[in-house]
Amino acid sequence: MEKEFSVKLANRPGELARVTEVLQKNGVNIRTIATEPHAEVVRIVTSDPEKTRQSLTGSNMQFSERNLLVAKLEDRPGELARVSSALAKEGINIDAAYMIDKDSKHVHVALAVSDESKARNILKL
Repeated sequence: MEKEFSVKLANRPGELARVTEVLQKNGVNIRTIATEPHAEVVRIVTSDPEKTRQSLTGSNMQFSERNLLVAKLEDRPGELARVSSALAKEGINIDAAYMIDKDSKHVHVALAVSDESKARNILKL
């Protein structure tokens, strides 16, 4: 299972470098990243959640983490619309979405959802 790490940062020069250098130092590869400057948060999905957790904890960084479900979608128009509509129809909110991998035929999308169990069944994961 993929994990999203939300790291609290000040909105000033060097903060993103501080996080990424800590991960690099510990051999953690960043798979995808999103910044939210007004919220002072950077959201990261990495190659190794355990090492990420240890790296951030060891550097005294404030963070939270949550599970992500990964859906393998055909790389064609409408696939994300199909998935998001199916989840919405069942009352499941998508809190975050990340493209974490892509090839010529498929896209892997990681989703943070309000009901993991129900979403797994709908997405057949």
